[in-house]
Amino acid sequence: MRRLLIGLLALAFAPAALAQPAHAPHEHGVAELRVGMDGQILLVEFESPLDNLVGFESAPRTKAQRDALTAAEQQLTRFEGLFILPAAAACTVKETKLHLAGSEADDDHDHDHSDKDDHGGTHSDMQATYQLQCAAPQALTAIEVKVFDAFPRTFRIRAEIAIPRGQNSLTLSPSKRTLPL
Repeated sequence: MRRLLIGLLALAFAPAALAQPAHAPHEHGVAELRVGMDGQILLVEFESPLDNLVGFESAPRTKAQRDALTAAEQQLTRFEGLFILPAAAACTVKETKLHLAGSEADDDHDHDHSDKDDHGGTHSDMQATYQLQCAAPQALTAIEVKVFDAFPRTFRIRAEIAIPRGQNSLTLSPSKRTLPL
C-alpha cells in the first residue's frame, strides 16, 4: 500500500518536477514537505538540508556535532513533535523512516544525499517519511507544522499536497504554519 501511495505522489507531483531541475537547488533555511492521501493512509514526507536541523552538513566531527545529530534524529522520529493533525481524524503513525546522510538512521539506499556546491563544499540533506492510518480521514482539514519550533534554522517550507479533494502547493513560514488540506 505504501508503494502505491508513493507512486501516486510521484504522479501527482510529476508536472512540478518536470518544471524544475532534477535535483532542486540546495537552500539553507528552506525545506520541502509533501503530503499525500489514499483512503485512510496519509503519507507525509519532509526533506531538509542537514544544516537547517543541526547547523552543519558534513559528517559529525566532534562530540557536540554527534550529540546534535542524535538529538535531531530523536526529534524527527516523533511525528507529533513536528506536525499536529485534527484529533477527530484519529490518525496513528504506522511507520517512520529517516534517511540522514552520515548518521545511524541512514539506511541502505541507492542515492546520494550530498551535492557539491561551486566552492567544493558538501551539502547533505535529510528525509523523513511518515505513514499514518487515519480512522476518519474526512476530518483531516489541516496540518499544523511545528518544524519551525523544533528546528529554528528553518524559515521556509515549500509544501505540496495530493489528496482526494485535489492538489495544491504553497509556502509555509513561522508566521504561516498551517497547511490546509
